[in-house]
Order: sequence, then structure tokens, then C-alpha cells
Amino acid sequence: MDDASALAVVGLIAIGAWLWMRRGRSTSGQAEAQLRRICLGNAGQVERLINLELTRSPGISRAEAAGRAVERYQRDNR
Repeated sequence: MDDASALAVVGLIAIGAWLWMRRGRSTSGQAEAQLRRICLGNAGQVERLINLELTRSPGISRAEAAGRAVERYQRDNR
């Protein structure tokens, strides 16, 4: 393998890792942003809903709790 090929492989791996990390970060932010819109910007209510999900399922991440809170709200208010 010549130097150009090795550099291309390393570059593709770096781009893939960056995209993978960026996707994970945006997903968690999207759930909290959606929850904030649902709560009309009420930060206290957002925290209470996230904490409720964290209490129901200890060990989940904050992002997962926010996503579950959004799902619960949508399910309960259809």
C-alpha cells in the first residue's frame, strides 16, 4: 500500500468517526429541543419530565430520557 492509499484510508476513517459522533450529538439535542417546544419553553417542566423518565428507568442517558418523554407526551396527547 503506498502512502497516498494509506492517507486516503485514514481520512475516510476520520470522516466516518466524525459523522458518527456528530449524529449522536444531534439526536440528543433534538429530543430536548422538541421537548422544550412541547413545554412551551418552560425549563422546569422539561426537567421534571426528564427526571420522571430517569426515575422510571435508572441507568438510561439524559438523551434517552428526553426521547422517552417526547414519546410519552405524543402517545398521551393523541
